[in-house]
This record gives sequence, structure tokens and C-alpha cells, in this order.
Amino acid sequence: MDAGAIQDFLNLRGAGCTVGTDGSPCLKNYRMNTTDRAADALCGGYRGAYDETAAQVIARVAATCRVNPRVLLVLLQKEMGLVTATNPTAKKYERAAGYACPDTANGGCDPTYAGLQNQLYRSAWQYQRYASSPASYQYKAGRNNIIQWHPNSGCGTSTVYIANQATAGLYIYTPYRPNQAALNAGYGTGDSCSSYGNRNFWNYFTDWFGSTQSAEGSALYAKYQSLGGNGGALGSVQSPYLCGLANNGCFQVFSKGLIYWTPSTGAWAVTGAILDRYTGLGREYGTLGYPLSDANCGLAGSGCYQVFERGTVYWTAATGAYAVYGLVGAKWVSTGAENGALGYPTGDPFCGIKDAGCFQPFQRGLVYWTAATGAHTVSGDIATKWGAIGRENGALGYPTMDRACGLVAGGCYQIFQFGTIYTAPDAGTHVAKGGIGYTWMGKGAENGPLGYPVGDEVCGLVGGGCSQDFQRGSVYWSGATNAYTVQGLTRAKHDSVGRERGVLGYPTMEKSCALVRGGCYQVFQYGTVYESPAGTFIAKGGLGHTWMLLGAENGSMGYPTSDEYCGLRENGCFQLFEHGSVYYAPAFGAFPVDGPIRDAWIYQGAENGWWGYPTGKPQGVPGGATQRFERGTATWTSGTGAVTFG
Repeated sequence: MDAGAIQDFLNLRGAGCTVGTDGSPCLKNYRMNTTDRAADALCGGYRGAYDETAAQVIARVAATCRVNPRVLLVLLQKEMGLVTATNPTAKKYERAAGYACPDTANGGCDPTYAGLQNQLYRSAWQYQRYASSPASYQYKAGRNNIIQWHPNSGCGTSTVYIANQATAGLYIYTPYRPNQAALNAGYGTGDSCSSYGNRNFWNYFTDWFGSTQSAEGSALYAKYQSLGGNGGALGSVQSPYLCGLANNGCFQVFSKGLIYWTPSTGAWAVTGAILDRYTGLGREYGTLGYPLSDANCGLAGSGCYQVFERGTVYWTAATGAYAVYGLVGAKWVSTGAENGALGYPTGDPFCGIKDAGCFQPFQRGLVYWTAATGAHTVSGDIATKWGAIGRENGALGYPTMDRACGLVAGGCYQIFQFGTIYTAPDAGTHVAKGGIGYTWMGKGAENGPLGYPVGDEVCGLVGGGCSQDFQRGSVYWSGATNAYTVQGLTRAKHDSVGRERGVLGYPTMEKSCALVRGGCYQVFQYGTVYESPAGTFIAKGGLGHTWMLLGAENGSMGYPTSDEYCGLRENGCFQLFEHGSVYYAPAFGAFPVDGPIRDAWIYQGAENGWWGYPTGKPQGVPGGATQRFERGTATWTSGTGAVTFG
């Protein structure tokens, strides 16, 4: 009813009204200047206006507080008789809806709420308050309530099953039940224990606006009978049918379940664990809407399902009952639903996670969705690995594809926002991401020389670096060096000297082969590893520098045949090469020793002998060579082959 319809109604019902003895107008002619009301969680507020009619006030209050205007009309009548009054008074308008006028206050009302607009707004607001906090009030819908017959407690009580919140609101507002004497009297007077407020409300409402019941009950009844009636799946009737739900819906309560009906969905029963889940999701006002089928059983694992307007509830004894709906549910259905790889749901969809995402758990995996990434499944060892690093809140973010298999050696992979998880029987399940992951992929990923990852990336190394091990090599990264691979014999050598923490540090280039006689080398921060027919050894520091000045592997010394060895006299060090050695002492520097002079020097005790450390490099002279040592000069004569020292 809009303001025009309400005005027509007041004109009809108040046709016999004349101005009251105190000059008060009839309700049909009543006008007032209304005042502002601030909006809150219960009513949307009221903008005051000049010279509004009672019909306009009723319509506006009904709209802003979401209360049926017919309820407000009946309330005005049953409290003060204003709709049909023939002698309206100012006092009746002051307490028009009976708000803040308790039966136990000897007729007194709180003057704060006096006046037609005040009374209508506050009473409508109060009905919404009852509905918003039902647990805060004595009378509650959906259960038996003990209600007095009369304010006089000596008149006793009765038990009333209050079926819905609207009725609960009426009983909270007018907290007495009419006894049989009151009912028998119609609009008249009963006995000393009769109360009349709720009786009169029902009388006026049904006389003015028709029955509060509906023909929809026949559909509910027919459904109940089709399921076996009292001896069937629903058991005995526990309530009358109740209408006025969303979309003109109705429902009825039975000992073992409910039947719901709307004009567009028809009548369907909801029972057992599926009913419990449906209730947990808000029933017809919640996520799923109304049922579109009865429960259907006989699925895999003795499961059952029931279809609703916006989703489906699945149940098995092993998993319980959970709903699937939306894009997450559609993804699950696309995988084969309960017969697919994921099995039955083990929880409801849950949203509000990172980046407004949603997810749902199933027996053998998960479905995750965001607007940016779409809906994807995560299962098995990949799901376990992803979970271990924080799922969507971890380093990888959300999945951007489903799991894909068929890689070399039975491997599988799944791409996420910030990396990829790889799994293979011989390598385990590990993450590839960032600069290290790109470097590995640039080498051919699992098909390349490194094979699958056998560990995750480890960071927090020396200098803020990171590393990751693969089947046939490792990748190292640091801010100072970038990312490079270390493989084969070079990797073994690097590992043996402490990896990035040892004497070599991080690699600064990829391994390069094409040296003489099939040799390879790789440069690290503090030295170089050489692979050759002579073995795999490190060249570094003063010894390595001296060797390189001699032409490295292309020079007279050839490849290294040992690593640097220190701990000699006077903190000396040496390194062996194919055709000579390099010795170093802080007091003298690093110098090579080779040929017959080296042989003679070693024979007399090397650095511990009379000659001491070399203090100069070998020098060719006519007919031989010379080299200076701590305590003299060694001379080799090619003609005789002899080495002399002096």
C-alpha cells in the first residue's frame, strides 16, 4: 500500500468520523509537520516535511523501517482505535501505537515518544529490533514459549509454538495470549483473565485484509503425502505451514525435516545432514536459495546430493554434507565431480582470502579461485608442497593452471603466480622460481643438463645469496654475481671446498669448455676450477695468478695436478702442475720451479733444504738456465745436464 492506497483505506474505514470533542481531527484528515530521524541499522531514517498527512507518515515509516503498512494500520486501531474512531482525541494521538506505554504502568506512557510520527516510527523500529536480536527477548520463533493469559500472573500461562519472527514480534510487543473467553467474544469482552491486544490484531487484520493463510498449503500437503505422510521419511507434522518467505515461499516443519515451496521452484523436502548444512548456510535466505529437488542417493561411496537454486549439497557418511556452488563448484564438476580426481567435498567454499579469492577442500585436493587467475585444482604431492610453503599466502601465490603430467621420467608440474612446482619419482617435489628458476629453465628445465630439482631454493646464504640443487648440478645466485649453474666435476670440487662459503665463493660465469686437450674451466669469485685430463683442481690467489702469467694451461706448466697446499715453512704454499710447481712465501712472493732445477731443488729438500724458497723465476741463459733461491743461485747446464748451486 502506498500513501494513496492508505488514504483511500482511511477514508473508507473512517467514513463516520467527526472532529473530536477536543478539536482533534480524524485520522483520515490528520496532518502534521514531521521531523528528521537519523538512519541506523534498523530503519533508514526520515526526512521531516511540512504538513504531511497521516497516510503519508504511515507509508514513509513502513518503507524506511521495512514494515508492512497494513501492520501499522492495524496497530493504530488495536491500540487506540484511531482508524475507525468517531471521537479522536489528542491523548489518542500521543500514544497512537502504544509504544512505551506498558500495561503495568497504570496507563502511563513515556512522553519522549508522544505523537503520531514518534509512535509509528518507534514501534516499526522496535519490530525490527526484535528481529535483529531475537535472542535478547523472552519470546522466540521456532520453539514453544510460555505466555501469560493476562497481566495478572494469577491467571496462569499457556504454551504457544511461535512459528516465525513476525509473530514473535507481536507477542513481545503485546505479551499476552487471549484465552478462550476472549476468543469466544469476538471483538467483545471475555472474563477477568481475558486479554485482547493480539486477539484484536488478528481480528482487524483478517477482517480488513483477508486470511493470513494461503492456498500454497495444498502443495506442501501433496508433497508430504507423496513421501509417505506421517509414516514416511518426514515423520509427524510439527507446525502449520508458514508463508511470507522470500519469493513468496512457504515451508512446513516435520519431525524429520522440512518441505519448502515457492511458485517458481515447487515443493521439495530437505532432511538429515543435508538439512543441517542447508540451515548452516542460511536456508532459503542464504547461499543456496530454495531446493530444486529432493535428495538423490546411490552415488559413489553411498553418497547423496540435493540440488538448490544456487548450488548443490553432497553427503557421504565419511565426509559429511557440504555445498558446492559458484565458479569453484563449476571447476569441481568439470573434473568429474565426486567420480573425478578430487572426490567429495570435505568443506564448504570459503571466500575472503588473499586477493578476494575463494577455495574449497575435497577428499583428494583443493580448488582455488581468484578473478585474476581463474579456478584451478591442486592435489597430491604438489598440494602438499604448496601447503608447506603457505598456499596462496606463500612465495608462489595462486595456481594459474591445473597439474600437467607426461614430462620426462614420469614427471608433473603446476604453474603458480610466482613459480612452478615440479614432481618426479626419482627427484621428489620441489619449487622452481625467481632468478634461479629462470636460469634452470633457460638450460632446458627437466630436459636439460641439470635434470629435475632435488631441493627447494635456499636463501640467506653468504652475501644474501641463494642456491638450489638439481639432479645433475646446482644453480647459485647472489646480488654481486647473478645466477649461474655449477655441474659435473666442477660441482663436486666446489662442494668439497665448502660451496659458496668456501675458498671459491659464488660462480661468476657458466662453465666453458674448448680448452686444450678437452679441458674446461669455470670462474668463481675467488678462484677458478679447471677440469682436464690431469684432474679437477682449483687455481687461485698468488699461485694461480703466477701460473696464469705463465700462460695457464697453454703455458710451460700445463694444467694443475693438485690444489693449493699451504702450511709450509714461513707460512708458505705450493701447487703442482703437469710440468712444474709454483711456490709462495710471504717474504719472497710466488715463483714457478720446473725442469732439472726443480728436480735438484726437491732432491736437496725443497723449501726446507739449503737452497730455501725460490726468489725469482727461471731464466734462460746460453747453454742452460738459472734461478735464484734464498741462499744462492741454481744453474743448469744443458751440455752436462748438471745443476750447480752457489
